[in-house]
Amino acid sequence: MRYLLASLLALLLMACEQSSNTDSAPPEQDSPLLPGIPVADWQQTSSDQFEQAAAQWQHALSQFDRNPENASLKQLRETLTQWYKTLAGHYLLPAARACQLEQQLILDRLDSWPLYPGYIDALPEWPDSGLISDPYLEMSRKTLRTQHGATDSAEASLGFAALFVVLNGTAALPKPLNAFIGEEDSMARRRQWLALASEQLIADYRTLISDATLTAADLHCGLGTLLGRQQKQALPLEDNELVIPEGIRDGLESHLLSGLQALPESVIEDWERSQPGIREALEQSHDSGWEAIMQWQETTTL
Repeated sequence: MRYLLASLLALLLMACEQSSNTDSAPPEQDSPLLPGIPVADWQQTSSDQFEQAAAQWQHALSQFDRNPENASLKQLRETLTQWYKTLAGHYLLPAARACQLEQQLILDRLDSWPLYPGYIDALPEWPDSGLISDPYLEMSRKTLRTQHGATDSAEASLGFAALFVVLNGTAALPKPLNAFIGEEDSMARRRQWLALASEQLIADYRTLISDATLTAADLHCGLGTLLGRQQKQALPLEDNELVIPEGIRDGLESHLLSGLQALPESVIEDWERSQPGIREALEQSHDSGWEAIMQWQETTTL
């Protein structure tokens, strides 16, 4: 009996000690959440510009289908250039959304370059090359999604760069009108591809639209993606068959930079609270270009 009482007393003392230790231990804290940065107005402005330019492109494409001549082809090319500008000028926003939603593949598909132009369309030296020239390949958005980057990231069957290749070609002179009209099946398939590829491009862009708030981490990640593209277009190409279409090269760097410099003040203010220095980097970029922004992005952590 004495041993039983001693054992019970020991157990009680142990329980009290554990309770005391538990009470004195600080409670576990969840990692602090980054504050949300409202971007609904910025999102609305960006998507409105993109959708308006997309509608103008589709109208110009319809006009070209009904009346295929050099004037309507020229108008279609000019419309594509303006449409691409609306993506490049607001690129940080879809890039940040892609980080937030883990949709990097969708973002990449919007504008895949460098690319092999002969993968999507015929070249002067290879008149039968390209998916468009393959009469056995079903021409549908699903097929084009499957073929995009099938074995190599430079095998682009969708996106703005592919649109520039199919519409303009890659030679010193733009692709002639007779590449789009005539009795050959490839000419009809080329026009069909232009419609399907632009529809998929719009659908992909809309995947990255949301009124949800972003965080400084999303914006920092998106800025890294943007800077990666800015740097990539300046690098020498690894393969002499790879191209970055002139429609992409012309003005891309200035559109990306001016888009950053025109960020809404409310976004800069909230971003600055979580990651001090972004405002100064953007201000310095008016004089020093990319240097200040790159240095800030590389040295800043949350």
